[in-house]
Amino acid sequence: MLKLLKNKFLWLPIIVALFIGAYFSITAIPSTHVKVNDLPIAIVNEDSGATGENLTKQITETTSSSNSSAMSIKWTVFDSEKKLLQDMNREKYYGAIVIPKDFSEKLQSLTTPNAQKAELKIIINQGMGTAVTTQVNTALTQMTTQLNNKLSTNLLQNVANRSTSIPSTMALNLSNPLTIKKEKVNKTGDLANGGAHFFQSVWLGSLGTSMLLGFAFSKIRFKSLKEKFSALFVQLIAVGISALVIGYGVPALQSWILDVNIPNFTELGLFMSLCAFAFIIFINGVESWVGIISIPVFMLLLFFAAPLLTAVPESLNGFYSTLADWLPMSYMYRGVKSIMYFNHGPANSVVMGLIYTIIIGLILIITAQFKKDNKKEGSN
Repeated sequence: MLKLLKNKFLWLPIIVALFIGAYFSITAIPSTHVKVNDLPIAIVNEDSGATGENLTKQITETTSSSNSSAMSIKWTVFDSEKKLLQDMNREKYYGAIVIPKDFSEKLQSLTTPNAQKAELKIIINQGMGTAVTTQVNTALTQMTTQLNNKLSTNLLQNVANRSTSIPSTMALNLSNPLTIKKEKVNKTGDLANGGAHFFQSVWLGSLGTSMLLGFAFSKIRFKSLKEKFSALFVQLIAVGISALVIGYGVPALQSWILDVNIPNFTELGLFMSLCAFAFIIFINGVESWVGIISIPVFMLLLFFAAPLLTAVPESLNGFYSTLADWLPMSYMYRGVKSIMYFNHGPANSVVMGLIYTIIIGLILIITAQFKKDNKKEGSN
């Protein structure tokens, strides 16, 4: 019995089960424990009258700290819709309420024969994420509906205080004084999840390429350091070609299989090729030092990264937020979203993140050429 208890294979399944359970519990937290804090939403007040100013103050004061709900809002006030749209194109805001220039004037006209309904506009920045912008749309719709009801009550009360009878047409206008207009910018089109559509294919393609290249060059016996670096040069060429195949092949295949149009295909393919090159170099660099055991680790990283990449950044705590910023695949996710939905290239921080990933991978690969191999002299 004691001999059986000393058998390591008896305890190994228990340890593995605990590890797997803990690992997947940690990876599930970002997608199951969701509370969005300080979501950036804007309000544009172009109205020159006092009503617009009062309305802006009322909205920002009553909804800026809704801690009891699943989403709290951080308001930013603009005086121009043009400025707002510029910042939305820079991926800064999820949505906005716009109070137009003639808001006060039209609202006051409802008590006159020449009545015109006042207008509020809701703008949704759909490229920021379909799921979260759907929530934003619901929240802003509820806000404007409540404003409509409150304004209706106040207007009817004011008219009633001045007159004993209210004409039916005027009463009808005052009962619903606002027209709510909705507009979506940076639309997602057929592919709503941005980089999530390509992430797994590119990562697994890079992982497979790195593993096969490692196997191919590990079978070669090198006689000198010069031969090692010559083989390394050939390997880098193979990595470049493979990265181009992955970068352009993945979106082309998905476009054909799903029968959808992928916007900015050339720029997207070039960026994804850069991502694939960075991933292959980095994985190959780690593999050069750690060996084949690194492959399962990178596979597990896939499951860990997936919920982080699709989560709303404002819903992540400090630990997960920092981790999401430093994961190599997060650069791809953010860059693909910028190219597909916002019609501009990836941010400098994204490109630099990929370049740093390549540099780290190259340092690992080059330094690995000088280590001693117990199996054979100078294998890569």
